[in-house]
Amino acid sequence: MHTILVVDDEAIVCQGIREFLEKSDLPIEQVLTASNGYEALDYLRMENVDLVLTDIQMDGMNGITLMESILSENPDVPVVVISAHDEFDYAQKCIRLGARDYLIKPVLLSQLIEVVNKELTRRSEKYKLRAEDSLKLRFSMTGVSSLRTYFLNEMISGSLAHADDYRFICEQIDVTLSGPYYSVFVTELQWERAGIDGEAIMLLRDRNLLKYAAVNIIEETLTNWDAISFYSYGNKVVTILQLEWDDYEINKADNISKLNMVGKTIVQNIGQYLNMEAIVGISPIQMGLQALPDSYRKASEATKWHGLYETRSIFFAEDYQSKEASVQVNWQRKTDELLEEIKTGRKLEDIRQVVDGFISQISPVFDQEDTTAGIPLSIAYRAYAVMLEMKETVGERYKALDPIHYFRFPLQTIGMRQRLASFLLECAELIHSSMIDHDRAIVQQTIAYIRAEFRNQELKIQDIADHVYLSPNYLSFLFKRIANETVWEYVTRLRMEEAKHLLLNTSKKRYEIADEVGYESPEHFSRVFKRYYGESPNAVRG
Repeated sequence: MHTILVVDDEAIVCQGIREFLEKSDLPIEQVLTASNGYEALDYLRMENVDLVLTDIQMDGMNGITLMESILSENPDVPVVVISAHDEFDYAQKCIRLGARDYLIKPVLLSQLIEVVNKELTRRSEKYKLRAEDSLKLRFSMTGVSSLRTYFLNEMISGSLAHADDYRFICEQIDVTLSGPYYSVFVTELQWERAGIDGEAIMLLRDRNLLKYAAVNIIEETLTNWDAISFYSYGNKVVTILQLEWDDYEINKADNISKLNMVGKTIVQNIGQYLNMEAIVGISPIQMGLQALPDSYRKASEATKWHGLYETRSIFFAEDYQSKEASVQVNWQRKTDELLEEIKTGRKLEDIRQVVDGFISQISPVFDQEDTTAGIPLSIAYRAYAVMLEMKETVGERYKALDPIHYFRFPLQTIGMRQRLASFLLECAELIHSSMIDHDRAIVQQTIAYIRAEFRNQELKIQDIADHVYLSPNYLSFLFKRIANETVWEYVTRLRMEEAKHLLLNTSKKRYEIADEVGYESPEHFSRVFKRYYGESPNAVRG
């Protein structure tokens, strides 16, 4: 059942449309009425409205301004205009602001029913699609966590290394692992660069569907091989190749070339059919099921080399165990990207993940026995330079992170990695806290402005955002994150608290109080007040 809001400054029009719609056979739960845009916005902020029917010319906030506010605050709510004006300019502007239809008064009731039914049907279809998407997500998640996938992941992780029922488990999940030689492929799907436009894939549902498709593509690619592909964690798909290459060492170069060709074909096919980049790590060939965990570890580690060799997508583990990573890494750009991520104002938990990911990307640098302090120290100084730029908000705290004092040389490889990770985390926390202080200052400015203006009947969120030089959307996000309530919840709270104070401590009439706290209509003020406090203004006054 749906909720419809009718907005018109002629009470008889509102009443007529409401009664007509309530008597219709349409799936309508309630029809709300408002005499101007300000009342309408209050309803939209308090109720789950499915459709707005609005006039254009109204006292107070007119229909055009109302539509601009709806577009800013509730863009998913459809609007149908009912107006006495048939000028093209009006209709054009309404359509540009997202109006679904433009009806001319007097409206034929059959036409009104047709338009309302069309929009409510569209709304229902939207909900239905969301429900179907939810079911698809559950289905895909069930596939990811199936018994077969679960046991195969346990197998490559080493959890079943000492189990004596390998063969029994394989029979139960209909998998044959006879080897005797195995190579493990780890395919990492690059969510950040996917689709025709190269946009990031953010939704879990979409990622799971792409993983499902990737497994199918890999299986098709390996039709002529004895291989098993399955989902792993995150963005990984794992493939176990079973080989009978007794001559592996004799023809090693040729056999490695074959494995690399398989990896390239996987990457090409995923790119062609899914418009998505992929990275493949390939383990050395080893004998026996007991070697699978080690093969999986080496294949996973091989994919990390993409952080240093971004133009490559195939990484054979043995090829990269002896390479000089420190001279290949493009650490300058990676550090700049890291610092930009830190400065986005994201949650501290997310920033810690970003730092961990950065350290993981350049991890091959620390795997070299002859690692020097050159690159880590340069990275540290780049982060330190950012804090110097922000010293007005960071204060004197940055001085404790002077790299020359922070890093105690000489450091061994493991010590260097841990020390750089700790340094970057401390920098991130300091930058984050200073940005939070800055954001809090903006919210305090917003609160001060609202407290000065909440009595203004024409106050809009755009006005508030303009005062602090932010967009309405970003201010709404920032205010909610720091104040734990929306901008308009705060405005309403101030208005209601002031109204209650006036009711209890003055003899002012209801219409005077309504006007004083920002409501043009006493009736609308009473409805908002009762919804907020659970009782009418008269009941509060006693």
